[in-house]
Amino acid sequence: MKKVLIGILAVPLFLILFEIFGMIINHASTCIQTNRLRHDIVDAIPNTEIISVESQTGNTTGTGNHVDCLTQITFTSNLSLSDVRDKMDDTYEWNDLSCYVEETNKAGEYLFFLRKRAPFADNIEGH
Repeated sequence: MKKVLIGILAVPLFLILFEIFGMIINHASTCIQTNRLRHDIVDAIPNTEIISVESQTGNTTGTGNHVDCLTQITFTSNLSLSDVRDKMDDTYEWNDLSCYVEETNKAGEYLFFLRKRAPFADNIEGH
């Protein structure tokens, strides 16, 4: 009887720990993605100044039950928008919904938007 009771109590505990583990991995993945993008921008585009860096882990689209890793970096450059894209073409695949660069309201200022699925995309954070 003790073994059955321990088994019944262990299953919810295991599930809770698994969800917490998934949350930690998802947030670490967002941090890695953000740092990598930041370095890629600075390395690929000369005379770049990072204005702001924002990241978010969770259901960023509001649709479905899934977890995304979202990074938005605003930076300045003397290059045109097409030149900025050309510099980043080897590393990033452009997509209007999950990976793009656009000009902001200020001349020479760009926003790089990158959203990828999290490693534990079905985690509780996506609900």
